[in-house]
Amino acid sequence: MKKVFLIDDEMIIRKGIANGIDWKEEGFEYCGDAPDGEVALPLIEQCKPDIVITDIKMPFMDGLQISRILREKMPSVKIIILSGHDEFEYAREAIRIRVTEYCLKPLSASDLLHTLHKVSAQIDKEQIQERKYNDLKTKALQNLSISKDKFLIDLCDGVYSTSDAIKHASELGIDIIASYYFIVIIESKQLRSIDTDWIKEGYTCLTFWKNTKEKVFIFQGTSLDQLEQAATNIRKKMQSREESICFGIGKIENRIQGISLSYAEAQEEKSYARIIYKYNKQATGDDLQSKKELHHSFNRKELIQFLKFGNIGQIKEFSKSYSSYLQTSTIHSPLLYYYFLMDFTITITHFIKEMDNDSGDVLGQIKDKEMRASWIREYQEVITYMEEVLSIVIGSRDQTNSKYGTIIQKTKEYILENFADPKLSLQTSAAKVNVSASYLSHMFSNETGQTLTEFLTNTRIERAKELLKTTNDKTYEIAYKVGYSDSHYFCHSFKKVTGMTTKAFKNSGEIIPIK
Repeated sequence: MKKVFLIDDEMIIRKGIANGIDWKEEGFEYCGDAPDGEVALPLIEQCKPDIVITDIKMPFMDGLQISRILREKMPSVKIIILSGHDEFEYAREAIRIRVTEYCLKPLSASDLLHTLHKVSAQIDKEQIQERKYNDLKTKALQNLSISKDKFLIDLCDGVYSTSDAIKHASELGIDIIASYYFIVIIESKQLRSIDTDWIKEGYTCLTFWKNTKEKVFIFQGTSLDQLEQAATNIRKKMQSREESICFGIGKIENRIQGISLSYAEAQEEKSYARIIYKYNKQATGDDLQSKKELHHSFNRKELIQFLKFGNIGQIKEFSKSYSSYLQTSTIHSPLLYYYFLMDFTITITHFIKEMDNDSGDVLGQIKDKEMRASWIREYQEVITYMEEVLSIVIGSRDQTNSKYGTIIQKTKEYILENFADPKLSLQTSAAKVNVSASYLSHMFSNETGQTLTEFLTNTRIERAKELLKTTNDKTYEIAYKVGYSDSHYFCHSFKKVTGMTTKAFKNSGEIIPIK
């Protein structure tokens, strides 16, 4: 039911219109009237009518003046002007103000009703159009949000080259260009009900939900010191929170391509944290407090990095550094030593299982050492235990360095067999050869001189070149066959790699050898 408000300086006209129409029967609500625009304005703001009927010539504030104000303050209100002045200037000004209807007096009740119904129908039509527009806008925003999340997920998975990442980010209105980046991942079954906005306060940060219990933050900055401080602060705050949250923080990278590496490292740290959390979850009372203090005293990520890249000669120094909390702590109890060594051993065991399928012998040796951990009473015994376990792991790792070639070869074979899969990425390749994504990324780059993403792109483009020369397939069909779900993206990548468009290449004289 549309609300109607009347403005006219003649009381007899106001009463005549107010009483001469069965408003409810006609589908309207007569919500008030006033003798001039000045008196009418606060009443209109209060009752918020859909339609305002106003005379032109009135004292204090006339119809055109109130119409200008209403058009600015309440643009959706429809205005019907009643005028006894059949003059061009009045009509022209009414049009300029975008008055809905301009009627000449005298006006019968039936004529006014006809005009009101006409305006009411216009309101209904506009409301329907507005709802459709809002629905489309909402859907578009939802699709854009999905597209943005999909892009950020693919970016973290290492799907894009630098130029392609910048191009797609620009199309989605995302600014990904920065001097430095690092990733934070948090995970909890109750994550939707936990406040996580504090993590990004004061920093430039892109966020997305990987799933219902995992949220990812891509931090950006112009200063290495700034992001190092951010990572340190986040780690301290996360460790001091009471909620059961597992988290991982990747190292700071200075290239867009490094985002996927930082993401892989953050995922890796989070997976270790989850293992330790399950172990610690059984603790209660004093045990729990001891574990909390110990958990906050060191950065497990340091241990993982040492397991990957440390050497035999650094074991003694690392053991002292990593366990320094035990030496400086006011608590010197066998229980604290035991918790520390269990955390240390579980982290190493998880690392070995991720790094090497054929790890039974090494795990057996560590298990033998672990059996005597509960008997350790002195700090020096802790150091000895650490040195012995690390010597086993680092020694085994060094002996298997020759496996790099085998792992790289298996990775290349997997890519050559599955490049047509649009979902193929660093993560899926790492899972196939049973190593972590960060480990494979580091190894692949060192051994081949190119990133895994670059190798995958080149493989796809080489196959596309063959298809362009040997088939009559359309461009979008070839794009699909070589692993691109977006033909425009395929054409962009093809030109970037070859320096030619697909059409120009097809018509060129370059010969593709038949394999």
